[in-house]
Amino acid sequence: MIPSDFFQQRLQDLADNIAEDRKLLKEFEDELRYETDPRTKARYRREIERQQESVAKYRQEYAELQTELQQSVTDRPSAQMAEVGSQLQQMDAKLNLLLSSQVAIYEDLNRMRQSLLNRYDAGEQGLIEAIAQQLDRSQLVLTQNLLEALESDRVSEPEMKQMLAVLEERIPALPPSQAAVLHDPELDAKHKIKVTLPIIPMLVGYEGELELGGGFNVKSAWEQLIAKLRRK
Repeated sequence: MIPSDFFQQRLQDLADNIAEDRKLLKEFEDELRYETDPRTKARYRREIERQQESVAKYRQEYAELQTELQQSVTDRPSAQMAEVGSQLQQMDAKLNLLLSSQVAIYEDLNRMRQSLLNRYDAGEQGLIEAIAQQLDRSQLVLTQNLLEALESDRVSEPEMKQMLAVLEERIPALPPSQAAVLHDPELDAKHKIKVTLPIIPMLVGYEGELELGGGFNVKSAWEQLIAKLRRK
């Protein structure tokens, strides 16, 4: 017996749907590779998870077609059936790989964000947490490097005053909590900068270009950030 036209149409529709989803998955993979905005990355992750739901439906449809084929054909399964099965397996493997890698990246970012929060006392953590959630890996690394330099007194008093002056010019772009810190008379310059530092990478659109040479150059990074803040 030869499979019915209806069977062949279902098989072709399944093959077309899988091909379309594989194309979308490749686009999501490419976008995730270069995307830095945490909210956009989260949206792509949700799209990939939705594709997992589609693949589950495709597997069910494929299993039903296999059963029908075995009941109606005594010969070996068609080449198209074998190809569709292979495409399903490949897509399933790619989804699992992408999602597992994204989970690892997400957990790493969470650890970095918590490490940043641990530098602040309990009262300040509420101010920093919302900002930390928006920072990508490069921005978190920059912020940690600058905080370490600040806390180890590798940033001079004139450099701190220069940074504060530039930040005061940018007050309309600052969250209200950070703007209030700049005007708090009870805080010294060092503490004001410590609390406002996490917002700076977002203000300048930092994407990792400030690491110079083989290591982190505090003076160069500080000067470039001030220059970028003034240009905005």
